[in-house]
Amino acid sequence: MEWLKDNRIKIVPPKKPKKITGTRFATILGLNPWSTPFETWCEITKTYQKPFEDTIYTIAGKTIEPKQIDYMRKAYFMTNIVTPTDIYGADYFKRTYGDFFKDEPVFGGMWDALLYDNEGKPSTVLEFKTTKRAEDWSDDIPEYYALQAALYAHLLGVDSVIMVVSFLEEKDYKDPNKFVPKTSNTITVPFKMSERYPDFKKLIKKAEKWWKDHVESGISPIFDEKQDAEILKVLRQTLLIPKRI
Repeated sequence: MEWLKDNRIKIVPPKKPKKITGTRFATILGLNPWSTPFETWCEITKTYQKPFEDTIYTIAGKTIEPKQIDYMRKAYFMTNIVTPTDIYGADYFKRTYGDFFKDEPVFGGMWDALLYDNEGKPSTVLEFKTTKRAEDWSDDIPEYYALQAALYAHLLGVDSVIMVVSFLEEKDYKDPNKFVPKTSNTITVPFKMSERYPDFKKLIKKAEKWWKDHVESGISPIFDEKQDAEILKVLRQTLLIPKRI
């Protein structure tokens, strides 16, 4: 690893980098307030990845998502919902290694659920979210969430997306098993790719250029000393590189 003068680092490009998933896609485009392009580059190139630990938020999401799917089946008569388990089996993550798009060289990831048409083909991507920040959804879907679903819709060649979000209270995080989705705490926000993202291919090309510029070259995007402080600290300690002053 080489530390460059312009707040970048250079590595030997990995032979098998991780793919650009829905979450990483939004981050690469600079539209994820919770992550940075440098952090995503570190993950994709396997330079460094923050240790994953379940939190009350991730546990609530995992616990409530099946409830949301069942709610959509019953409340919206969506009997044609298909889940990853339906296609890949109960151990779908292990079987697919977290990637439902094996034929795609750059983009990948996992959709939450799909609607199938009468011909047995995907017609709609459903993305499920849980949050206590209802204010983030007051005007529109948070862009970094919409882009997650939009990427999977693009890869599947479908035009329709339905975002399903449940608004939780503190008690729901303490015991998510008791949460029951209903009209008072769960909303659906549909959109058409052709309307919301008429130039989505431009975003794809932007991400592909980022991939060539940073993943294939091994040269990172510019890091931020404050936003990327945690990662930089680990990298510098590992390589005994002092912080520039």
